[in-house]
Amino acid sequence: MTFLTELWAFFASFADPYFLKATVKDFFHGLWIYFKELYPYVILGSLLGEALKFTSWTKLIYRFTVGHPRLAVLMATVLGILSPLCTYGTVPVLISLYGAGVGVAPLVSFLAASSMMNPQLFIMSVGGLGWEMALWRLLCVFVFSYLVGALAGLLPERFAVRSSLREQNAGEDIANRPKKQFTLRAYALAVGKNLLFVTRMMLLGIGIAAFIDLLPMSLLFGEVDTNTVWGVIAAAFAGIPVYACGGGTIPMIASLMAQGMSKGSALAFLTVGPATRITSLAAIATVFKKRFLALYVAVLLLFSVAVGVLLTVL
Repeated sequence: MTFLTELWAFFASFADPYFLKATVKDFFHGLWIYFKELYPYVILGSLLGEALKFTSWTKLIYRFTVGHPRLAVLMATVLGILSPLCTYGTVPVLISLYGAGVGVAPLVSFLAASSMMNPQLFIMSVGGLGWEMALWRLLCVFVFSYLVGALAGLLPERFAVRSSLREQNAGEDIANRPKKQFTLRAYALAVGKNLLFVTRMMLLGIGIAAFIDLLPMSLLFGEVDTNTVWGVIAAAFAGIPVYACGGGTIPMIASLMAQGMSKGSALAFLTVGPATRITSLAAIATVFKKRFLALYVAVLLLFSVAVGVLLTVL
């Protein structure tokens, strides 16, 4: 039976009122289960992420990334993972740091890490995928961000950066910036705004996940075995157009894994997706040249497939 035949048979089944009623009931039941299991982690992540925004990130990054190149890349990777800023919020910080004399290598590491992981996303990954997958995802972000930063340090600066953004005395300006004042009202408003955005994305994700739970296994994977190298490659490339920000993809991946998707393929998808969203690439392109961006995506795909295959064979 071909894919189209199976797809037609599945949707034709909705003509049966009993099948339709049962399917709709299962769909809304799935929505409720995903929501109940995931939303506490969404709230916890929002509370933590917005609290971190009241720290002096620019000053902290500058302090730890102007020293030894290797140590600077390492610290930039760690701070990027901890950063609560979205990719677009990171770009002005990068421009400011670059103008203050911070090298390209740690800035690339910071941008890669912050676009792929943040405290809220890690907490949601634990809630939706479990500790093992969340830690694998965190490890992949750390290794890739450090690796791509180290590679950027070997390239001429003119190959990567669009234009000269150095500013005289910018380092002193960063060091002397006043600390952002914490107020309960500002914090509550920020948490509310964050929850509105993440909730919309999560509802979209759990809607897709609940629908996927209804589909036959053959419609999801066809003849592609996700436990093979080709399955991992397919998952990695699927992460480019399919990944949704705000953690919306987590319930979808949880559903796919429950139906047989291998951990390696899931990891490849989750590694490629957040760094290659249109919004992420557009933000990165405001600072780095297209040829560097192409190299960045190529290295990311190769790395994601490699770690996906590694986890599949373990």
